Amino acid sequence: MKEESVNTRGKDKMTFQTLLVAYDGSEFGREALRTAIDNAPLWEAAVHVIYVVNPRYYASTIVDPQIGVVEPRSEHWLQMLEREAEEMLAEATDIATPAGIEIIPHMVIGDPRDEIIETAKEIKADLIILGSAGKGMTKRFLLGSVSTSVVTQSPIATLVVHVPAKE
Repeated sequence: MKEESVNTRGKDKMTFQTLLVAYDGSEFGREALRTAIDNAPLWEAAVHVIYVVNPRYYASTIVDPQIGVVEPRSEHWLQMLEREAEEMLAEATDIATPAGIEIIPHMVIGDPRDEIIETAKEIKADLIILGSAGKGMTKRFLLGSVSTSVVTQSPIATLVVHVPAKE
């Protein structure tokens, strides 16, 4: 019989011990993180948060307000992307800390559709949690939905979170 990737502690109770949350700072990413924060104590799970810098989004020149035009793939360009990732992971920490949840941050450079799954394998996650949409609908149109790709390619359980409708 094939071993299940989901850990169980009781006969009829499904639990997860290692959660990986894909976080991009969007409303959908925040909702995914809140879902992990709400459920981690119930499962006694570790919460890993990944922020993926996709260099394809930044293939052309960009402007840094402090120094002007920055060429792609330059040292300063990489520093800007790392700074953005650090800010997003710090924001995730700020959201989790008041709930008493300590997150384990991961900053990765690459295609989010691949890097989320690869990181999940590396940390032996048994649940990936991500938002149904991310920062930009234009990027989604051009590159395809990250959540759709992760759901169809992931060998482990994946939870796609929608933002609740505002009344």
